[in-house]
Amino acid sequence: MDVRVGVIGLGIGERHLEEYHRLPGVTIAAVADPRTERGERAAARYGAVAYRDGLELLQQAELDAVSICTPPASHRELAVAAAESGRHVLLEKPMAPTPADCDAISEACRRAGVVLLLGFKKRGASPFRYLKERQDDWGFPRVAQVRYQLGPVDKDWFWDEADGGGPLIENTAHVFDMLRYLLGDAERVYAEGGSALAPGRTTVAEAVCTIRFQAGTVVSLAAGAGGSWAYDQSERWVLNYDGLNAELVGPFDAVNSLRTMKRAAGTVETRWWAETSGWPEEMSHFLACIRGEEQPRATGADGKAALEMGLAVKQSVRTGLPVELPRHQ
Repeated sequence: MDVRVGVIGLGIGERHLEEYHRLPGVTIAAVADPRTERGERAAARYGAVAYRDGLELLQQAELDAVSICTPPASHRELAVAAAESGRHVLLEKPMAPTPADCDAISEACRRAGVVLLLGFKKRGASPFRYLKERQDDWGFPRVAQVRYQLGPVDKDWFWDEADGGGPLIENTAHVFDMLRYLLGDAERVYAEGGSALAPGRTTVAEAVCTIRFQAGTVVSLAAGAGGSWAYDQSERWVLNYDGLNAELVGPFDAVNSLRTMKRAAGTVETRWWAETSGWPEEMSHFLACIRGEEQPRATGADGKAALEMGLAVKQSVRTGLPVELPRHQ
């Protein structure tokens, strides 16, 4: 089955195009971006038709599926329009600015019977898949520590509370989702932070927080602003299980080294992966879902839960109080 795809938004959407282009059985049929020159350049490279507007693309292009890679404030309108026109949806994170928006997107896709996959690419990354597949053998995860601080971002939509919401929403969504993937649903958060590391921004930009999960695991997380794009060890995960400690380190958003330490045996093992972005796995997984071969591994419910965690962290910073997270069925 050949799948005709379109990509709306050519920021991170450029990466979607590169990955689609590598996959067999995919035709890149359309692209949309308000920057005419950028859209036309991409269209010429991949043999697609260029549009300036995502809704226009959805109305006119012959497509089976679409990647929506625009700022979050536009996600609801575009994703609902895509679903109502019968297109499968790969939606970049964060899912949307509000939980109500997330619900509307999920319901539109459910009603239309189309695939909705959230762009949580870490779920396909080899180190995290390795952890997920083996952690049941390591005992209960008692405590974890994560550092995930990105470099400077100079895009107004990124910081807008009604859009990207700043790094604790737009970018840390990856961590909130991965923690849920590994540890289950969270129960509450308590955070301290501010915007000192992002001068001139009023959005809460950085935080150190504790997250208690329903199963009992406690996580400390340092996230948001404060990293440097030049620093190549800017992401670190340490998970302490009953019988083993696991430490993942590497470049930001692409950890590539895992060290496991069995306490009782006193043994240490190290694994390294050359490709850890999760991009190839995410795109091939989307196509498998479209073809009915797999079920989405990151759903609308996952997108909403990650957003709720980010909103809770910011609320805790502003109030100085712990924040309970919604319980989902």
